[in-house]
Amino acid sequence: MGKLVMAYWDCPFCGTQGVRGDVVNCPSCGRARGEVKFYMKDHAENETREANETGDIEYLDEEKAKTFSRNPDWYCSFCNSLNSDNAAFCSNCGATRESSEANYFEMHKKKEEREKANQPAQAAPARSAPQSKRPLFIILAVILVIVGVFVYLNGNKTSGDLTVSSVSWARAIQIEENIEYQESGWNLPAGAEETAQKTELHHYDSVLDHYEDKEVERSRQVIDHYETYYTYEDRGNGTFEQIPHERPVYTTEYYTETVQQPVYVQVPRYATKYYYNIWRWTPTRTASASGEDKKPAWPETNLAENEREGDRREEYRFTVTAKKDNATAVYRLAETDWNNLNVGDSIYITSKRTGADAYISDKKGNKIADIERVN
Repeated sequence: MGKLVMAYWDCPFCGTQGVRGDVVNCPSCGRARGEVKFYMKDHAENETREANETGDIEYLDEEKAKTFSRNPDWYCSFCNSLNSDNAAFCSNCGATRESSEANYFEMHKKKEEREKANQPAQAAPARSAPQSKRPLFIILAVILVIVGVFVYLNGNKTSGDLTVSSVSWARAIQIEENIEYQESGWNLPAGAEETAQKTELHHYDSVLDHYEDKEVERSRQVIDHYETYYTYEDRGNGTFEQIPHERPVYTTEYYTETVQQPVYVQVPRYATKYYYNIWRWTPTRTASASGEDKKPAWPETNLAENEREGDRREEYRFTVTAKKDNATAVYRLAETDWNNLNVGDSIYITSKRTGADAYISDKKGNKIADIERVN
């Protein structure tokens, strides 16, 4: 059994607080203690204490502890007083113990049940006052502003004071030459002329050779010692009992373990390597032509015997000048649309206000031809 600790109670009649648990009548009003709740000073309910944290615990000395039964007080059904388990008669009204209905803990259980039963039904939530519509108007206004900005930025902007001030074109043909290369590889390409074969190192394979012992350091948690801590149990008689408990304290233990570790060797693998000559069409030069007129033409290629024409590239541009400030801009577009432009034409160019997706349009902004700005 654990040590007994002095408990205290508060008088439910006059409000006197901190009455010692060995006092059965309130020192202020003289009323016998009735439905009271015992507690320990400076100690929260269900609190635990370490072994070195019990200096402020008010223990009962051995002689005093002998006067207390380990059983809870019994509850007198006639005068609602608590009496020691050692008493055969109520110290307040003299009623016999046999006529009592409950002890300290049963009394508190019935009290909690009564309080729960007497709790008023949860009131219906009060009808909330009508909320102001002002926050809703603010939210709608913010949304409208955001939508307006989005529509404005993604809206079209048409410029109509533009004149085509120049046109230009450029065409290019890539010229390829058939060149013989000396190469090698693990496979012989189609059309290659083999000149030699050699057995050469292709790669290395990792192959298990053997196992060897290796010492590795391990760790594990082991119990170092046990430490004591205490809980305090209400005995229902003006005291609490200190209950000792033990919990393990662990430490890290290091040890060496021998394991089998595989050892690999690098084994060379050989294969046949081919040496060969192969002809490849290779871009070597570009034939170009350009002009600032409406007569685009492909350049003369003047192919040698071992040459051929490769990829073709073409680009068509026009420059516009603003009548207002003489600012210029250069655009590229498809040849079919470029053919419809002439120097001196007045045109409309429409674009997003963000500056993207420009195109030639009519006065109302309807698209006529896609264009891409160069500068």
